[in-house]
Amino acid sequence: MQPISTLRCLVLSLCFLLSPPLSAAAITWEGTQKSLLDAKYEIAAVGGGITYLGVKEWNWGSSSFRFNDEGWFGMDTGSGGMDKLGHMYSSYLIAEAIGNGLSRENEPEFAATYSALWASSLMLYVEMFDGYSADHGFSYEDVIFNTTGIALSYLRTRNPELKNLLDYRLDYRPSKGMKGFHPVTDYSGMRYLLAVKAAGIPALQDTPFKYLELNLGYMAQGFKAEDAPYFPERSTEFFVGIGFNLDELLFKPLAGHLGRVGKYASTVSHYYQPRGSYIKTTLHERTDE
Repeated sequence: MQPISTLRCLVLSLCFLLSPPLSAAAITWEGTQKSLLDAKYEIAAVGGGITYLGVKEWNWGSSSFRFNDEGWFGMDTGSGGMDKLGHMYSSYLIAEAIGNGLSRENEPEFAATYSALWASSLMLYVEMFDGYSADHGFSYEDVIFNTTGIALSYLRTRNPELKNLLDYRLDYRPSKGMKGFHPVTDYSGMRYLLAVKAAGIPALQDTPFKYLELNLGYMAQGFKAEDAPYFPERSTEFFVGIGFNLDELLFKPLAGHLGRVGKYASTVSHYYQPRGSYIKTTLHERTDE
């Protein structure tokens, strides 16, 4: 089986096997009200930001409702699958933000369940109104990857051991074609990575290996018209890498000196991977001249 097919099967399996068990027994009206109050700032910020972008950037209301079959990771798609990993990442970040808000005053199971509920609702809101956009349309592929990102956040929030072991991160450096900072749509400048942290393995926590990570990543370049002068052909790369755990290496040891700034930097390091903080080698690549 090709690596890209393996990746797609893995994501689909995560979606259907690890989706948050949001059953009627797990969710109550009282719990929903409490979660809204406990994470009101996070939910309001995300909802407001989505609405602004939908009207301003995503062309909501420009079409009657329609479906859009966008494909997966094919070379004939609009981004080689980077938009799908972007949906997974955005949904994951939203669930993480709401989960962090809920974790301040609630148990992990409550925070995981209701952050998944709110993130799922917000992302369904996005997809429903994308259906009324001439530029997008309702995509079931997006819904699947949204669910996968939320499921991953759910598992991390509910299981601290998994949170200490696994991160999902974005590495972004603006590409020449997009001419500016576009961390949502500049696919040629992006890499998405799963980072397995040695510090999350009990046997390695007190060894020098705790400063290292194993990265599994994917990137695609040359799929947009703006890329043409800089990328003569479409290409994708599935890679593995070894990187530094910046939280263990810098932010935890210097926490007393860095204060609040260090705390924020520590949090960001679990979601953003700076270019140059890891070395990679290609597992599989494709080109389409």
